[in-house]
Order: sequence, then structure tokens, then C-alpha cells
Amino acid sequence: MKTYDSNNAWKLVNKLLPADFQLNENTLPLEEEWIWKGNKMHLDRYPNSASKYRIFLHHGVGTNGRLLNMIFGHKMAELGYDVVAMDNLGYGMTEVNQKNITYEDWVISFSDFVNAETKRDYKKPILYGLSAGGMITYNAACYMDEVYGIIGMCFLDNAHYQVINDTSKYKHTAWFAFPFLGLLSKTPLRTMGIPMKAVSKMNHLVNHKEALKILLHDSASGGASVQTQFLASYASYRSPIAVTAFDKCPILLTQPEKDGWTPIELSKLSMAGIKAPFSIKTLKGAGHYPMEEQGLKQLIIYANEFISRL
Repeated sequence: MKTYDSNNAWKLVNKLLPADFQLNENTLPLEEEWIWKGNKMHLDRYPNSASKYRIFLHHGVGTNGRLLNMIFGHKMAELGYDVVAMDNLGYGMTEVNQKNITYEDWVISFSDFVNAETKRDYKKPILYGLSAGGMITYNAACYMDEVYGIIGMCFLDNAHYQVINDTSKYKHTAWFAFPFLGLLSKTPLRTMGIPMKAVSKMNHLVNHKEALKILLHDSASGGASVQTQFLASYASYRSPIAVTAFDKCPILLTQPEKDGWTPIELSKLSMAGIKAPFSIKTLKGAGHYPMEEQGLKQLIIYANEFISRL
């Protein structure tokens, strides 16, 4: 099994976090793998047999499960929650053994994992998603047998042109770039790799300059490439349950105050008219991938309060 011992980027970023959030040899998660359609999906786990809830973490297109456990997972585990983060196809330490990867694969693999875990060892599932992971948790929840709450750092529905336009690296190019990718995805070039930092605002992934440099050169996170068909399917994906009909669980948006990639207006647009209870909390001084102490502490407080009210 491929482990995070082989990756240096998270270790370097970890040293840049506030001291109270840095992982050490006593707070590292257990590493496991879960087989999905022949792929070895990497898991970072903090098990707790006494917990009533299990929190499932999903990264976006510039992070991975270990990076999420650094700022969120291990602190929630300290509060007594069972926590597990999955690296999806092409990210983190997951070993991919399929040729074609689409956004729907990400959605279905995550929903399958939550369903399987809940059946294997029952705990009420809570979902947490950072960046694109926010909408992935929502999309995946539509296929889940049970879900009790969703916490997202943003929710981006590409059905709205403003969302896909404002999150693209070059504004006003989405109208022709993504249809072109759609055409390529129907050709042998569908598996061609495209660096995410070439098409998205990855330069706003984190507001810490040194950490940004590290992550942009890390092929397991901010420096990862995705297939042409993944980008095309991500841009054209439509959730099986519209927000106006979604009432499976309450949702909390924890919006970083100084997020230069996905401002709150995009999440409000994406979730407008949602049927489920929807609340918003602002993380003071925090960037897209928050490393700022005040925002990180607020994230843990708000998440714990949200779950305690379910």
C-alpha cells in the first residue's frame, strides 16, 4: 500500500500550520486502503468505537485527505468523533487501476464508500468537503442510504455559468474552453492529463506563500493533473437532486473570509432555494485552504456545534 511516508509536501505544510494544529507521531491517522473497482483508495482514519457519528472527509482538486486531516480531521477526532478521509482517483496516495476517470467516478466512489462503511460498522454519517469537495459531498449524498449532515467550505454548481467562469483561471474563457474539452472527451485524447493549476485559480489555493509553492509542486495535491474527460464531466455534471428538492439533511457552509478562489456569492448562487436547512458561518481571516489559526479554531467550533444540534 502506498502511504504518506512517501510524500514530503504534507510534512512541509504541516510545519507551517499553527502549533496546535500540527500533526505529530502521536496524532497521525491510521492508513488503510479500500478497493473500489480495482482501484486502491487510500484512507486516513481516526477510529473511535464509542462515537455516535463518523465524519467522512473529501478533498477538492488542490488538496488530499492528509491535508484535510491536518486542519480538520484530527481536531474533530480529539473531540471524540470517528473520522476518515478518502483520497479520490488521481489524488493523494490512491493507486488508480482504471483507464478512464470522470467526475461521476468521484461522486459514486465516495457515495459507495460511505454506504459500505455505514453498513460495515454503523455510525451516523456526516460529510465534510473542502473546495470542490463541498459539492462532491452534496452530489454523493444524493446516492447515500443515510446522511445526517454536510459541512462544506464552498458549494459550486457549474450549472450556473458565473460559477464556472469565476473559478476558471482565465475569466471569460469557460464559454469555449469547456465545450472544447467536451469534444476532446469523445476522442482518444479523453485520457490526456491536464494540470489543474493550468485551468483553475490554484494560485488562490492557500494564502500562505510558502505553503502555496509547496502544494503547487506536489503531484498528490495542488500540482495534480486530471484527465480531459474529468474536466469535461465536471463542468457539465448535473446533480440527480436539485437543491430545491434536496431535504436529506441540514447543511453548513463554513466560508473562509479571505477566500480568493471561491467567494461566498458563488455558494449562495449554487444553493439558492435549497429545501434543506442551510446555515452559513464565516471563518475570520481564513484562506481557501485555511491555515490561519483564528479561522481554523472557528471551523472546529462551528462544525462541532452543527453536529451537536443534529
